[in-house]
Amino acid sequence: MNGDEPQEGIKPQASAFRWRVRPADADPPKMLGIAAVGILAFLAGQFLFGNPLMGLVGFAIIFGSTAEFWLGTSFSLDEKGATMKTGFNISAIEWADVKRVVRDSQGIKLSPLDKPGTMEAFRGVYLRYGKDNRDSIERAVLTFGQISDGDVVDRTHGRGD
Repeated sequence: MNGDEPQEGIKPQASAFRWRVRPADADPPKMLGIAAVGILAFLAGQFLFGNPLMGLVGFAIIFGSTAEFWLGTSFSLDEKGATMKTGFNISAIEWADVKRVVRDSQGIKLSPLDKPGTMEAFRGVYLRYGKDNRDSIERAVLTFGQISDGDVVDRTHGRGD
Protein backbone atom coordinates (compact mmCIF):
# COMPACT_ATOMS: atom_id res chain seq x y z
CA MET A 1 0.00 0.00 0.00
CA ASN A 2 1.83 3.11 -1.17
CA GLY A 3 -1.01 5.57 -0.53
CA ASP A 4 -0.85 7.14 -4.00
CA GLU A 5 -3.86 5.30 -5.34
CA PRO A 6 -7.38 5.54 -3.83
CA GLN A 7 -7.84 3.17 -0.94
CA GLU A 8 -10.28 0.35 -1.45
CA GLY A 9 -13.56 0.57 0.46
CA ILE A 10 -13.06 4.09 1.85
CA LYS A 11 -13.65 7.20 -0.20
CA PRO A 12 -12.67 10.72 0.96
CA GLN A 13 -16.20 11.96 0.30
CA ALA A 14 -17.70 9.03 2.21
CA SER A 15 -19.25 9.55 5.62
CA ALA A 16 -17.11 9.36 8.73
CA PHE A 17 -15.36 6.15 9.70
CA ARG A 18 -16.19 5.46 13.37
CA TRP A 19 -15.19 2.89 15.97
CA ARG A 20 -15.07 2.46 19.72
CA VAL A 21 -12.42 0.91 21.96
CA ARG A 22 -13.18 -0.08 25.56
CA PRO A 23 -10.16 -1.75 27.24
CA ALA A 24 -12.36 -3.04 30.09
CA ASP A 25 -13.99 -5.46 27.66
CA ALA A 26 -10.66 -7.25 27.19
CA ASP A 27 -9.85 -7.36 30.93
CA PRO A 28 -13.01 -7.29 33.11
CA PRO A 29 -11.24 -8.24 36.38
CA LYS A 30 -9.41 -4.90 36.33
CA MET A 31 -12.80 -3.20 36.72
CA LEU A 32 -13.09 -4.82 40.15
CA GLY A 33 -9.70 -3.40 41.06
CA ILE A 34 -10.72 0.09 39.95
CA ALA A 35 -13.97 -0.17 41.91
CA ALA A 36 -12.10 -1.36 45.00
CA VAL A 37 -9.59 1.50 44.81
CA GLY A 38 -12.43 3.98 44.26
CA ILE A 39 -14.23 2.71 47.35
CA LEU A 40 -10.98 2.84 49.35
CA ALA A 41 -10.45 6.43 48.21
CA PHE A 42 -13.99 7.28 49.36
CA LEU A 43 -13.44 5.62 52.75
CA ALA A 44 -10.04 7.29 53.20
CA GLY A 45 -11.52 10.71 52.47
CA GLN A 46 -14.47 10.03 54.74
CA PHE A 47 -12.44 8.85 57.74
CA LEU A 48 -9.24 10.89 57.42
CA PHE A 49 -11.04 14.19 56.89
CA GLY A 50 -14.32 13.33 58.60
CA ASN A 51 -16.17 14.68 55.61
CA PRO A 52 -18.20 12.69 53.04
CA LEU A 53 -17.46 15.36 50.43
CA MET A 54 -13.74 14.55 50.63
CA GLY A 55 -14.60 10.88 50.17
CA LEU A 56 -16.58 11.73 47.03
CA VAL A 57 -13.65 13.79 45.72
CA GLY A 58 -11.30 10.81 46.15
CA PHE A 59 -13.80 8.49 44.48
CA ALA A 60 -14.27 10.95 41.57
CA ILE A 61 -10.51 11.30 41.08
CA ILE A 62 -10.06 7.53 40.78
CA PHE A 63 -12.96 7.03 38.39
CA GLY A 64 -12.18 10.15 36.36
CA SER A 65 -8.56 9.18 35.84
CA THR A 66 -9.52 5.67 34.69
CA ALA A 67 -12.44 6.72 32.47
CA GLU A 68 -10.70 5.68 29.25
CA PHE A 69 -10.42 2.13 30.59
CA TRP A 70 -13.97 1.56 31.89
CA LEU A 71 -15.97 4.05 29.79
CA GLY A 72 -14.14 3.54 26.50
CA THR A 73 -13.18 5.94 23.75
CA SER A 74 -15.01 6.74 20.52
CA PHE A 75 -13.03 7.64 17.44
CA SER A 76 -14.10 9.27 14.19
CA LEU A 77 -12.27 10.00 10.94
CA ASP A 78 -13.79 12.11 8.19
CA GLU A 79 -12.74 14.50 5.44
CA LYS A 80 -12.15 17.30 7.98
CA GLY A 81 -9.98 15.45 10.50
CA ALA A 82 -9.86 13.03 13.40
CA THR A 83 -11.79 13.14 16.67
CA MET A 84 -11.40 11.18 19.90
CA LYS A 85 -14.02 11.29 22.69
CA THR A 86 -13.78 9.87 26.21
CA GLY A 87 -16.58 10.98 28.50
CA PHE A 88 -16.61 14.80 28.45
CA ASN A 89 -13.08 14.98 26.98
CA ILE A 90 -12.86 15.63 23.24
CA SER A 91 -9.61 15.82 21.26
CA ALA A 92 -9.60 16.67 17.57
CA ILE A 93 -7.17 17.57 14.83
CA GLU A 94 -7.83 18.77 11.29
CA TRP A 95 -5.92 17.14 8.45
CA ALA A 96 -4.32 20.47 7.52
CA ASP A 97 -2.71 20.56 10.99
CA VAL A 98 -1.22 17.04 10.83
CA LYS A 99 2.55 17.31 10.36
CA ARG A 100 3.56 13.76 11.40
CA VAL A 101 1.84 10.40 11.44
CA VAL A 102 3.39 7.82 13.78
CA ARG A 103 2.21 4.22 13.75
CA ASP A 104 2.90 1.67 16.49
CA SER A 105 1.48 -1.69 17.56
CA GLN A 106 -1.49 -0.16 19.41
CA GLY A 107 -2.53 2.73 17.18
CA ILE A 108 -1.66 5.80 15.12
CA LYS A 109 -0.65 9.22 16.47
CA LEU A 110 -1.63 12.24 14.37
CA SER A 111 0.74 14.98 15.51
CA PRO A 112 0.77 18.71 14.76
CA LEU A 113 4.52 18.81 15.54
CA ASP A 114 7.20 18.55 12.83
CA LYS A 115 9.64 16.63 15.03
CA PRO A 116 9.31 14.36 18.06
CA GLY A 117 9.98 16.05 21.37
CA THR A 118 8.87 16.50 24.94
CA MET A 119 5.56 18.09 23.95
CA GLU A 120 4.51 15.28 21.61
CA ALA A 121 2.73 13.37 24.38
CA PHE A 122 0.46 16.38 24.94
CA ARG A 123 -0.31 17.29 21.34
CA GLY A 124 -2.30 15.60 18.61
CA VAL A 125 -4.74 12.71 18.58
CA TYR A 126 -3.89 9.06 19.25
CA LEU A 127 -6.15 6.66 17.35
CA ARG A 128 -6.17 3.35 19.21
CA TYR A 129 -6.76 0.22 17.12
CA GLY A 130 -9.84 -1.82 17.91
CA LYS A 131 -9.91 -5.60 18.15
CA ASP A 132 -9.93 -6.36 14.40
CA ASN A 133 -9.83 -3.04 12.56
CA ARG A 134 -6.16 -2.06 12.26
CA ASP A 135 -6.09 -2.21 8.45
CA SER A 136 -9.36 -0.28 8.11
CA ILE A 137 -8.11 2.48 10.41
CA GLU A 138 -4.80 2.77 8.55
CA ARG A 139 -6.62 2.92 5.19
CA ALA A 140 -9.01 5.57 6.53
CA VAL A 141 -6.14 7.74 7.84
CA LEU A 142 -4.29 7.51 4.53
CA THR A 143 -7.42 8.17 2.49
CA PHE A 144 -9.17 10.90 4.48
CA GLY A 145 -5.88 12.60 5.33
CA GLN A 146 -4.59 12.22 1.76
CA ILE A 147 -1.35 10.90 3.22
CA SER A 148 0.99 8.50 1.45
CA ASP A 149 2.16 5.40 3.29
CA GLY A 150 5.74 6.65 2.93
CA ASP A 151 4.92 9.63 5.18
CA VAL A 152 3.98 7.35 8.09
CA VAL A 153 6.70 6.80 10.70
CA ASP A 154 6.79 3.42 12.43
CA ARG A 155 7.60 3.26 16.15
CA THR A 156 8.72 -0.20 17.19
CA HIS A 157 8.19 -0.17 20.96
CA GLY A 158 4.49 0.53 21.52
CA ARG A 159 2.99 3.95 22.08
CA GLY A 160 5.98 5.29 24.01
CA ASP A 161 4.63 8.81 24.55
